[in-house]
Amino acid sequence: MKENRKEHRQDFCYNKKEFSEEFCNVKKRMIQLSLLALGLTLTPVHAEVSGRALITADSRIGEIVRQDAPRFEDGTAYLEEDADFPQIKSDFVYMVDMDTGQVMIDKGSEDQIYPASMTKMMTLLVAIENAPALDSTMTLGPEVFAGLAEAHASVAGFKQGETVSVKDLLYGLFLPSGADAAQALALEEAGSETAFVGLMNEKAAELGMSGTHFVNTSGLHDPDHYTTLRDLETLMRYALENPTFSEIFQTRRYTATPSLHTGGLVWESTLFAKISSTDPAKIDNDSILGGKTGYTNPAGLCLASIAEKNGTRYMLITAHAPVSNTPYHILDADHIYDYFYDHYSKQTVLTADQTLLETKVPFVLFNDKLTLKAGTDVVLNLPNGYDLSALQIETQLDGELQAPIEEGQRLGMATITRTDTETPQELARIELTSPRRYQRSALLYGFHQFQEWVKAHTVFFGLVVLGLVLCLILIRDYRREQRRYKSARKKRKRRPHL
Repeated sequence: MKENRKEHRQDFCYNKKEFSEEFCNVKKRMIQLSLLALGLTLTPVHAEVSGRALITADSRIGEIVRQDAPRFEDGTAYLEEDADFPQIKSDFVYMVDMDTGQVMIDKGSEDQIYPASMTKMMTLLVAIENAPALDSTMTLGPEVFAGLAEAHASVAGFKQGETVSVKDLLYGLFLPSGADAAQALALEEAGSETAFVGLMNEKAAELGMSGTHFVNTSGLHDPDHYTTLRDLETLMRYALENPTFSEIFQTRRYTATPSLHTGGLVWESTLFAKISSTDPAKIDNDSILGGKTGYTNPAGLCLASIAEKNGTRYMLITAHAPVSNTPYHILDADHIYDYFYDHYSKQTVLTADQTLLETKVPFVLFNDKLTLKAGTDVVLNLPNGYDLSALQIETQLDGELQAPIEEGQRLGMATITRTDTETPQELARIELTSPRRYQRSALLYGFHQFQEWVKAHTVFFGLVVLGLVLCLILIRDYRREQRRYKSARKKRKRRPHL
């Protein structure tokens, strides 16, 4: 009897020990699985997110288009490779096609320069916009002429005490580059030159001429009186839309009728006075329509001009040509205009219906195809006989494309680059807009948001699932051991006691 009880206790202890060891093994497996799961969850997961790099699509097509003037470090590099390109004396040169905005030459267009009398383009514009009426008159007092002789400023020839119309003052300002006319207009319209200069700087800021600052109305040298060729191009584009400015800018000769000049005052444009067979420089160029010269020793010889020939209009601004009796600034313009009219012609590089990019708009349920086209015929000035296959068109979206998208919404930019030069030259840019409205599907977008939410919580969900699996394994193994233990007890109870 005692032996049976002893055996029963031994069996019970053995089974209890066996159960404990088995349960410990289960716990070990759980720990191992947990560590494995933790390692997996700490492994970096790469997912697509918004804000990715811009999408690009390259295609070799005809040529170039321009809506916004591109910026080059030195846009003359490829021209200087041409043996026919003239030798230029001006240190700064900027030339654009007035119809397309295509930049033909860019040599230092964003460098700071002194504008000298090219300043009077802004003086003229502000005076026109603030004048009460062109036929209104004023009497010239001594303050109009104060300091001009000492500054060696150019004058139109008005006399103190005479009555002059605003119209005569405007022409006297521009054609003979009269500082006396500039002073008179400033006093009449703003009360002082300082106040008028304030209006000039306000206009410059309004036009986005961020590299410009004026301190006087005539362009007399001052270290704080500066601009850039690109800013002057911005000014000219705006000002030439004004009929009065455009007329004065292109006038060769004008006769004023101030009260103390009974025979009138006759002025010839400082530009056209040099474009004459009688001038020693013998410049003969009938394509030049008008312009404004400038000169100080620090500024050098300067010129802002426009020209037209065979339906092509150019704007050319040069600065810092050597100071000399030879009009290098006008000779430069003459040579540059002749070169481009002789060697370049307009060519259609893109047609309005030419496809630049095809893609699909995410989150659109039906008709999600997006086709971006040029939208207008693109005509550029290129070398005569130019091989259009040397042009590269790159389409770049502004960012990640997704609905909703409104009709006409800007989506990106197409850039046209000339690749047959030693350094690729960006020639034009085209703004790409949506041809129609794209409605976002709430169903597709909601599903996308759910997917993104799941991605963001992957580790959490992984741990939850792992925990559930481990719990199930533990419960299963525990129940299995319990059944074995109970079965062993029942067997021992059935044994006969001796």
